[in-house]
Amino acid sequence: MGLQLVSVTRRFGEQLALDSVSIHVRPGDCYGFIGHNGAGKTTAMRIALGLQRPDAGRVIVDGFDAHEHPREARARMGGLIEMPGFQPGLDATENLALLARLQGLSSADTRSEVARLLELVGLAHTGRKPVQAFSQGMRQRLGIAQALLGKPAYVLLDEPTNGLDPQGIAEMREMLRRIVREEGSSILISSHQLHELADLCNRVGVMHKGKLVIEAETSQLLAAGKGHFELATSDDARASALLAERGLVSRPLAHGGLELELGDQPAGDIARRVIGAGLELVRFGARPPSLEEFYLRYARGETILAPTQAKDAPVQVSAPAERRAAPHPVLRTLRYELSRLCARPAVPILLALPAVAAAGAVLLERSRAAAEAARVAAGELASATAVTGFGTTARALGAGLPLLAISLAGVASQMVAGELARGTLRNVLLRPQTRLDVLLGKALAGGVALLASYALLVLAAVGLSGAFFGFGDLVEILPNGQEFPLVAASELQPDLRRALLVPLAALAGYLALGLVAGTLARAAAAALGLAIGLVFALDLVRGALRGLGFEGGLLSAYLPSPLGDTSFLHFLADRAQGISNSTFEHGALLAGFLPQDVAVPALWALACGVLSVVLLVRRPIP
Repeated sequence: MGLQLVSVTRRFGEQLALDSVSIHVRPGDCYGFIGHNGAGKTTAMRIALGLQRPDAGRVIVDGFDAHEHPREARARMGGLIEMPGFQPGLDATENLALLARLQGLSSADTRSEVARLLELVGLAHTGRKPVQAFSQGMRQRLGIAQALLGKPAYVLLDEPTNGLDPQGIAEMREMLRRIVREEGSSILISSHQLHELADLCNRVGVMHKGKLVIEAETSQLLAAGKGHFELATSDDARASALLAERGLVSRPLAHGGLELELGDQPAGDIARRVIGAGLELVRFGARPPSLEEFYLRYARGETILAPTQAKDAPVQVSAPAERRAAPHPVLRTLRYELSRLCARPAVPILLALPAVAAAGAVLLERSRAAAEAARVAAGELASATAVTGFGTTARALGAGLPLLAISLAGVASQMVAGELARGTLRNVLLRPQTRLDVLLGKALAGGVALLASYALLVLAAVGLSGAFFGFGDLVEILPNGQEFPLVAASELQPDLRRALLVPLAALAGYLALGLVAGTLARAAAAALGLAIGLVFALDLVRGALRGLGFEGGLLSAYLPSPLGDTSFLHFLADRAQGISNSTFEHGALLAGFLPQDVAVPALWALACGVLSVVLLVRRPIP
């Protein structure tokens, strides 16, 4: 049992980051994972947590394969990798509460667990202070708190003292000791400073250039370095000569004094020899072995301990003995994403702008209709077609839908890329759900945003059109005020209902297009630019494909556009003006029953959704 990496190998191009690494964190261990920067520690921890995929090897958690049971593995593990990322505008409690609900905790459990963890890591005093105002040390503490959510059996902490000043490092060490004592989790802590872990960890694994060179009990490893002493006298040069007479080799230290190995010679004899020679003994004591010392001795080919045993024996795996992962991971991600989107006022405002544009279009149409009626009454026009709610609804939706498509694509592009850039996607993927669960939850949240924003757009368009113009028959108004009927309202009503429903498929396509941009790009700004660029590119190529007869295969053919509108809304607008010979170019039935203006956008949405899943599943998370 425990957490095991079994013969894990990972390459980045020509660089071998991990070379068949096998480690074993036993239940109850505080395991120190040490090595120079670039030794492979962080890569190994990312693979253990499922943030990267190994080229070879397996991760075993409590006897089952983490790749085959990823949700159960995440339910048993917590992690802090490099710099912790959080929602900057939220406070510590709000950030942890979001992740706790994502973890599967109930509302009551979330409140008590968040309060307990903030007290544990020393952040209970922060109150409503937003995380963006936190110091680096406070962020590190909050990062450890999120790693402990749900009381995981194994907690992986990647250099938790990184970037801290000496006081912060001392406080962090004390907090880690408290966690080891009180939380009951097995802990894997990486560091490139052995002395930071010597009095904290009971076991140590040493990494060097992608290889695990030793895995041993801390006491055993430190004992192997005994015999190294530090000596400082009033005359170090003379002391070195005296030591040489005893057959001891000494080396000067940068800060003064000598380093020497006593071997079998008693320390007391050396001290008496120095004092007997008339030298003042400034300091003399055992010198703890450093990581650099271990590396240099390994580089010289010395054997400090017996080499780590090869772990080629087959590992017995089985199904998880108990289910710990909370149910409904997609719904938990949906709730998380909606909470995250609503926490930022910019997103609701952006999604409300299309309704504002639609309202503006109706008001302009009202002004234009009043001016035209006045000209008819003054005899300047022979007649005028009465404006009805059918026509103004079509124009209002025509004004709002292109803006809504761009807004949805932009918001969707940030669901992955925005969190990736902020470092919060890592926190999400450390919860007990797969990447597919996460993407489906985010897509559903985008769907909720789509329906809400489109409902607001329709409400503005239909409500104001009905209030100002009504949905009566279309008539021609003569100068004497007589009305000449053109189209009965009963003929336009089915077209209006279809015009209100059909855009949903195209909007879903643009939403999925934004998700693709977010999983492709490496930065939030790049994802936003790519999403908007794809929206405009689809519209621009319509002109080239129109002459070839392939325009109907583009997503942009089914929403209003100033570059040549072929949407059903344009057809409704023509009909609402009495143009009897107007036709809808994309009204064919596919497979004999599915309208083309629904089928094609739906296929775009499906294809983009599948591509987003493939991209996210294969993407390493920094």
